[in-house]
Amino acid sequence: MFVCRNLHLATLAVLAINVTLHAEDVVQVELRPDVLRNIGGIIRFDRDQFVTVHEGPGSGDLTQADHRVLRDELDVRYGRNGGLLSWQASRVPAAANDPDMPDVTRLRKLASKPPADNKARDSDMREVVLCAHPELLHAMPDNDHAAWGPRTYESIAEFTAQFIKAHFQDDARPRYLEVFNEPFVKARKIGTTIDALSEQHNVVAKRVRQLCPNVLIGGYSAAYVELEIHNFGHWDSRQKRFMDIAGEEMDFFSYHIYDGVNVTGTPRVRTGSNAEAIMDLINTYSHMKFGVAKPILITEYGNIPAASMSPAPYDAQRTASMLYSLVGQLMTFMDHPDVLAKVIPYILGKAEWTYTADTKPGEANVFLLWRRDAEGAYVETDLFLFYRFLLGLGGEWRYSRSSNPDVRVHLLADGKRLALMLMNLDHAAKRVVLSGLENLDVTSCTGRFLYTDGKEPVLGIQALPTLPRKLKLRGGTAIMVIANLKDAIDANRVIQERRFYATECTKDIKANRPTRFQFSNIPTGNGEVIVRLSTGRPPGLSKLPTRVELNGQSLQIPDNWAGGEQEGRKNFFGTIELSASANLLEPESRVDVVYSDGGGKVASVVLQTNLEK
Repeated sequence: MFVCRNLHLATLAVLAINVTLHAEDVVQVELRPDVLRNIGGIIRFDRDQFVTVHEGPGSGDLTQADHRVLRDELDVRYGRNGGLLSWQASRVPAAANDPDMPDVTRLRKLASKPPADNKARDSDMREVVLCAHPELLHAMPDNDHAAWGPRTYESIAEFTAQFIKAHFQDDARPRYLEVFNEPFVKARKIGTTIDALSEQHNVVAKRVRQLCPNVLIGGYSAAYVELEIHNFGHWDSRQKRFMDIAGEEMDFFSYHIYDGVNVTGTPRVRTGSNAEAIMDLINTYSHMKFGVAKPILITEYGNIPAASMSPAPYDAQRTASMLYSLVGQLMTFMDHPDVLAKVIPYILGKAEWTYTADTKPGEANVFLLWRRDAEGAYVETDLFLFYRFLLGLGGEWRYSRSSNPDVRVHLLADGKRLALMLMNLDHAAKRVVLSGLENLDVTSCTGRFLYTDGKEPVLGIQALPTLPRKLKLRGGTAIMVIANLKDAIDANRVIQERRFYATECTKDIKANRPTRFQFSNIPTGNGEVIVRLSTGRPPGLSKLPTRVELNGQSLQIPDNWAGGEQEGRKNFFGTIELSASANLLEPESRVDVVYSDGGGKVASVVLQTNLEK
């Protein structure tokens, strides 16, 4: 049962419709529950993909009762383990005939004996992402983390492959190996280079693939995906450089994305259009170089508040802002189940490793689900509200469309159960007018809401007399309306969503001159095309183009994009969406983009076709 801290607020959130709002704050949401949304071949919401925690099932500081809360009560899936490989490497002696190689016989014996208190179930481990610390497991001549180094790429590749094969049964072996956690930001400190770290990815990937062909290998687990800074010099020297060196061997690419201070600097907001632009640029270059947009794993996301990783007293308002980022980013990720193989919020369990001798009573890491209070007892934090809000979410994607990119919307049908999920990314209230649910035979209906814009987060639930026609969404509010129906809604039509990538990316913007992008093998048919335009521009330059043409036809320029102005960031890097009839498509299509001022780059242009099948 959800506890509503203020039932009056709940009533306002779900039912208030007689409010005075400007015309631009009224949002039309079209819902078609009988139309299946096929997103690049994906038709169902997958909790393994979207409802995860940054923990492994063998976390020693979580009790069996804690694991039951996560796995059984909240239906959360384990996401990532960053310590197992690094710890086990230090236990393995060097080979007798080669001091630079691990003793494989001893390694297999150690790996075949999991700890006696192992809490993992086979199904829990299968979807976990394994990764390692570059400070410990990057091969360098003077590395003494283990008796055998690692001092060569071949030694760490042999250890990694042999351990993953020996430690896990075939049906419990983790599906994903992220070679390192955030290696490039640590390169200078540990005395290496981006190129060397990238090359190690290649050697590890080849050996792991030989012994464990069902394990997917990727990286580089970017800590700062500030791709657009230095006029995309960061992209050229980091993500693109990695893809040029190691991309061929990678099964996926991975990175981390946060609102907040990102350890140092001023607060920045990336929820919304920035998250879209990063995906599209990486996918475009992947398609250009490898002929396919390889999957992406986002292995950390959320919000890094000013306290960062330092212990701090509990602050409910701080947690509310973290929940805004967590839910807001997830709403964006859910539009890309074909691109994003897995997304993992940076939410920890108890994480005893975050406490030190200097930690004051009552202070704790801000990312914990359970924190120690001043008396040393564990208490739940409001980060639990993220999972309680998502409880029970599942089913087939059905068609939904919002007239305002700040109001994110998803519709899911699961048998006789229909779930409508909305969030307002804007700080201003929106009045949402819903269409398409009028004739449903509803047996019961509930409204679940999560506020993130006050002094504390508020989660509540209330019974509704029927499906609402109108909703008021306060700034940062997420709502889920769950309807139980007399009969299941069968999908009698399908809309096929597919994305097509241009042959070029990161092209300079010149004032009043068209920047052209070309596309091949574009399908035609009835429906809609969305031109996804991602640009990186310094402060003071126009964020919106003056003209965009698809095959010579001018498109209507929107005046809005998902999320805010990206306050605190050195440059704007975001995606705007321009919608048009699919009748404008041609098998060989082109998009021309014109800005009134020069500077910055058009990072990518992607054509998303939504065609009726």
